[in-house]
Amino acid sequence: MDDSLPSILCVDDDVDILELLKEYFTEQGFVVLTATNGVEAFLQVKRWQPKAVILDLFMPRLGGIGALGRIRALNPDIVVILVSGMGNALELVTEAGLSVAGAFTKPLDLMQVSDTLARAGVVAPSAVVRGEAEQVRRPVRARVLVVDDELEFRKVLAEYLQDRGFDVTEARDGEEGVDRIPDFRPHIVLMDVMMAGMGGVEALRRIKAIAPETCVIMVTAVEDIDSARGALAIGASDYVTKPFSFQYLDSVLEVHMLMDHIDTKSP
Repeated sequence: MDDSLPSILCVDDDVDILELLKEYFTEQGFVVLTATNGVEAFLQVKRWQPKAVILDLFMPRLGGIGALGRIRALNPDIVVILVSGMGNALELVTEAGLSVAGAFTKPLDLMQVSDTLARAGVVAPSAVVRGEAEQVRRPVRARVLVVDDELEFRKVLAEYLQDRGFDVTEARDGEEGVDRIPDFRPHIVLMDVMMAGMGGVEALRRIKAIAPETCVIMVTAVEDIDSARGALAIGASDYVTKPFSFQYLDSVLEVHMLMDHIDTKSP
């Protein structure tokens, strides 16, 4: 992960809230890590050392207070914001002898969360570059392979990416996607998880065997999100859930072009 990009760990056992946080902070320019319980959160902090953690108070497998205690022991200076469905979250944390940069009640006001992060020194990259020439932040030309067995979705996505300046080719299933790797040599692959024939996970394995440097982003419906998360363990760079906005996709692509050090000048 590129240390020049500020990272945030979002922790919540509610998938909908986790996706909301991930989409919002990715659009702000952060690298967003996720976890669904306290144990995963601690391991993510230990491995990646994010700049900040947005932490749910009540979760299975080591709740928010337990996770906060371990995270503080590991990194006393990390910025932590607590979120909860209860209004007394801050009192519970204080009683436990711990401190946080802020505490918010669900449903979240994400702008207030951003403001609190900024006051604690974790500033969104989009705010840093605001006012600079827009082209500085836009992705430069890169090769993108879109792999999806849903024709209409694939065509719309490919057309949009072409309009944004990407060099795009398509594949209707995992097998065709793998076949296109040697000749097209994509920088990024947008791969549907569930497809007829060879599925996205098996295609991911084969692509990584052929071109391990390729950034593969899994595209999934909410009901298949566990498969997409599992794909991260075998080499996927990220996943996005359908339906997603084009603005969100722009942010995801931009972040991964930086994170994965994609050299668009390579032949």
